[in-house]
Formats: sequence, C-alpha cells, structure tokens
Amino acid sequence: MQCGWPYFLLALFLAVVLTVEPAHGQAFKVQHGTTLQVQNGTVLDLQGGQMDLGDAGATARLQESGAGRVTGGTLTATRALESPSEADPAGLGAVISASADLGKVTVTRGHAVQTGGGNEGIARYYEISPSQNNDGLDATLTHTYHDDELNGLVESDLVFFKSEDGGSTWDKMGADSRVTDPTGSNTVTLESISAFSRWTLGADSTPLPVELAAFEGATTEDGVQLTWQTTSEQNNAGFKVQRRIGERRGESAWTEVGFVEGEGTTSAARTYRFTDADLPYAADSVHYRLRQEDIDGTVHVTDPVTVARGRPAGLQLLNTYPNPARKRATVRYGVPESVGGEVTLRLYDVVGRRVRSLEATAEAGRHEHQLDVSGLASGVYVLQLSDGGRAVTRRVTVVQ
Repeated sequence: MQCGWPYFLLALFLAVVLTVEPAHGQAFKVQHGTTLQVQNGTVLDLQGGQMDLGDAGATARLQESGAGRVTGGTLTATRALESPSEADPAGLGAVISASADLGKVTVTRGHAVQTGGGNEGIARYYEISPSQNNDGLDATLTHTYHDDELNGLVESDLVFFKSEDGGSTWDKMGADSRVTDPTGSNTVTLESISAFSRWTLGADSTPLPVELAAFEGATTEDGVQLTWQTTSEQNNAGFKVQRRIGERRGESAWTEVGFVEGEGTTSAARTYRFTDADLPYAADSVHYRLRQEDIDGTVHVTDPVTVARGRPAGLQLLNTYPNPARKRATVRYGVPESVGGEVTLRLYDVVGRRVRSLEATAEAGRHEHQLDVSGLASGVYVLQLSDGGRAVTRRVTVVQ
C-alpha cells in the first residue's frame, strides 16, 4: 500500500496492523500542528526517504506506541531547547536534558546500521546538532529503540557509542541505565555528556581488535608512569594517551598528553610505557585513558585509571613562573598533613619589608595562586611560605 505523503493536511492516524510503504526515496513534510500517530504494530517504512517535522517553532510531532514504528529512512526536526529537561524534540525518541541554552537543536534520526572496527550497532542512530553552547555541558541523553532494531544484539549489553565525524569513527561512552518495554519502546540513558554529535547503541562486550591485558599507572619522581600490555594486536596504529584532572566528566574534560605507536598486527604480547612529566601541580589525583586507533581510523577508548599522587611529605614551595615576571607570577606550594597552624605566603624586598601577602590555605595538598607584581619596582624579592614553625623561601625577580 502506498500513500500520497505530500498531501498531509490533517492529523494522520495509523492504527491498523499493516506495513505502509511510500514511494522509494520520497521526501515529505509533516505540516505544522500535525501529530503523526503510528500505533498497534503499524510499520511506516520510508523506503530510504526523509520525513521532515519542521523547523524551530513548528509543532508537528511523531507519536509511536503499541509497537508501532517508523523505519527505513531518516526523520528530522529542529526545535528551540532552552535548558531542556527531558525534552523529546518532535517525538523522535532522543530525550535531552541540559542546564545550558542549546539554541535551535536539529535532531536527525536514522535507521542505517552504524559500523566500526568490523562491528555493528543497532538499526537506529541520532545526530544531535545544537546551534550554541555545545561544549562543556553536563547533559543527559536517553536513546529510544525498538525491539526490531536490535540487529541481533543483546539488550542488557547495549551501551552508547559516539562519533564526531559523521560515523567514520566511534568512541564507546558507556551507559548509566536501561529500560525495556514489552511494546518494544526501549531506552538506554547516558549522563554527564559534554557535547552532542552522532550517537548509536552497540554491544559493550564486542571484542576490540587490540586485546588489552592490563592498564595501570603509578607516581614516580618524574611524574606519572603509565604501563599497559596487549596480548595481540590487529591493525593497531597506536595509542593516544589522554588525561583528565579532577572529577569533571565528559569528552571535553580529556586532553591528549602523548602518543605511543602500536605494533600493527602481531600475535605476540607487548608492553607499552608512557611517562606524563608535565603534571598540573595542584592535582592530587589524575585520570588517564587510552584512545587506541586502528590503521583504518577506527577508534576504541579504554576505561580510565586513576592515579593518586598523595600529600606532600613536608612544607613545599616551588619556583614561581614566569621568573622574571612583569605582571603576574604563578605560586605553587604544598602543605603536609602535619601542619597544625596558620599558613602564610608573603613577599619581601631585599631590605626585609613586606610588599605583598597572599591568602594561603592550611588544607593539606597542593595549591596554586597568582601573585600580582605589576606595581612593584624592578628587582629581586623573596617569597616566603611559613606555617608558624617552619619556613621555605624562593627568589622572585621582577622586571618592569
């Protein structure tokens, strides 16, 4: 049965058990105010076409229930999402929450199986494109899917995969919760998303082309040394080493600190090492992960490891930088657990006059402060860190 889809003027109600097939590759627009209801086992096959549910301001909406579903093409809608809370633009099944104003958000739902590294996801994906503030978010996405879109995968094993290049490469992102529904309308939810792009669901247990046996990190005098072992490798181009400081989550929190070349293809075990010598001083704990890249561009991301640096053993004051300084200098100092009194940071000139005081903290750990030297005359000064009983000093040169 075929319908003349361009002639949508009223709400369309499909509530019988049949398969509806428009002309192959046809595009049509669901008009403003229309609710397209697909219910009771109805399958609306787009035959490679596109359903457009309107731009921002439109109120057209898709309603799938009772195992009814739309498949076989793409569906798109643009809606204004200002600090959305569980918003489902046009009823496409991508439920979005974010504290930021995302502006006009275009959501595209497709049913082509996404692939990467020889593995396949389910037969549904979402492309989510905010017009603004698509970085540093703490957003939540719920991905809806139908039983018939599972593509042979096990529901309890489904996790999110994210692509930032239109589906060429994919990163495994995990999942925070899953809900299954007897009518086929199932969901997987992921929290702490930093930016939106293309998303699909795939199997968490799908084996990677690089079999990783271990990944660990330890503090050394030179920084943090990471060690990992592989039992075999297939088309392994190498590993990007990524670092995250503190508890901030999301993709934008990870920064690349190095790259280690892989062995390509080998069945022999291999041990890799990398030392991160440029650590942010104030970080008491650091998180690392490996972004393993295949020769064909496919990407796999390991679970992170956390390295605790521990507290300073004694009162510690590092050299300031830049030194010489003209306007500001960064002061780095460490406070041990044993400090019992007030901690002070003071700057003295060569005759012993105090010219600056910094608000220091007695909390055990590593700390950073900015020292303003813009109003000081050129010369050599002495910076003193004291806890009342002990003192550590460093020279600071000011050049105006």
